[in-house]
Amino acid sequence: MSTTLYRTIQIENAAKDSTVGQLHITSYSPQERTSRAIKMLALLWGLAIVTVFIPLAHFVLVPGFLIAGPIIAYKRYQMAEHPSSADGECPTCKQPSSIHLEPSDTLPMWTYCSANNDPVQLIDYPQGETDTTPA
Repeated sequence: MSTTLYRTIQIENAAKDSTVGQLHITSYSPQERTSRAIKMLALLWGLAIVTVFIPLAHFVLVPGFLIAGPIIAYKRYQMAEHPSSADGECPTCKQPSSIHLEPSDTLPMWTYCSANNDPVQLIDYPQGETDTTPA
């Protein structure tokens, strides 16, 4: 079962005003990582089997899916944790904001406030403390 970890971050705007926020990190156990990798491999190889029946395109699609399967499954297995979202108060408009993050996102990063579309930067606190309880 995946667990959610919480890390304190700093949310800063272009004018260097800042507030404190919380980064939600999804962490996977070794069994879940293996399961996720096998599912991705099965999906891509299944697509390779289905695309055998598409005339002309199968010359590109089948080898592409067969090669991509192990590569993407390996990358999925290597991902032990990833950021899922960041919550906090926008330093500009003082409204609560929840920002969805992609698994490949790393801090520090620039994004936009969901309330007023103002650019904000998410920055790790130097201590980088990780808690298992939400604030």
